[in-house]
Amino acid sequence: MGETVTLHAGFMGLQSNVQIQWFHRSVDANIIIAQSQVLRGEIKTDYSDRFRDRLQLDRQTGSITIRNISITDSGIYRLRINGEISEKRFRVTVYVLSAAVPAPLIGKKQSHSAGSGSSGPKCSVVCSVENGRDVTLSWYKGKEILNQTSSPDLNINLSLSLEIEDQDNNTYNCVADNPVSNQTTQLNVTELCNKSGSTSGHTGNC
Repeated sequence: MGETVTLHAGFMGLQSNVQIQWFHRSVDANIIIAQSQVLRGEIKTDYSDRFRDRLQLDRQTGSITIRNISITDSGIYRLRINGEISEKRFRVTVYVLSAAVPAPLIGKKQSHSAGSGSSGPKCSVVCSVENGRDVTLSWYKGKEILNQTSSPDLNINLSLSLEIEDQDNNTYNCVADNPVSNQTTQLNVTELCNKSGSTSGHTGNC
């Protein structure tokens, strides 16, 4: 948010007499934001009121640059050259800096005794993070993703459980991320699972 973004049309040396139109479709509108054409031998370029002071069209390439971009500028941008002869689409999503995802927290869950078929005592932990726009929460074993969750309900916290052996020596990380940032918290097996493992009187704990 507040940055400068260029949507590259990918053309090189467009003919001087082409008509260029840029459209923006947001949640509640679909408008022409820039239009450039040759009228009576002169190039005439018009911008919509909303973008007038922030938009710059390059007639050589068809690209546009948006200055001081904001959340309301998110949406689909569509470029047309000479009507519908050549058309390109761009999806733009703008995030505010405060949308940086917080670090996830890992805590211990109550776990049951291992079954007869289990190789040893189990430790159950849960990772949680405050939900936000496009936030995803994941458990990793080394570089291998084990499970993942997300939710469109921003009023809840995301959480993921993980069950491992008490003496597991693998590295486990819980990762929270969105399109602008990511945060990783490493599971400390010794602290959460092994610390009280030899202490009596902790039924149900690792």
